[in-house]
Amino acid sequence: MKSIWRKHLILCLFLGLLAVPIYFLDLALLAGGGGNWITLDFRGLIFWTYITWLATDVALSSIAVLSFPRSGLLRIHLGSMVLSVILLATGFVAYGKLLRA
Repeated sequence: MKSIWRKHLILCLFLGLLAVPIYFLDLALLAGGGGNWITLDFRGLIFWTYITWLATDVALSSIAVLSFPRSGLLRIHLGSMVLSVILLATGFVAYGKLLRA
């Protein structure tokens, strides 16, 4: 395994392990309950948004590492993170418009 792929795998595993504290943060912040008039259950919103972003980021960064192996790994991951956020926001907006149509 080449060095850049090993570093890429370590970084992706770190981001994957970061999902565990994000899950507990999601449970703590969005535990539901509370309101007198209406109670909305947003549990899982932060966690599943992070998992969707992570899956998009891993796919994009893997393609970028395969396509541009000479580029810096940090540059590749930062670029794919920004592109993943843009794609995630675009997907949410498109899904909302699809539901309204």
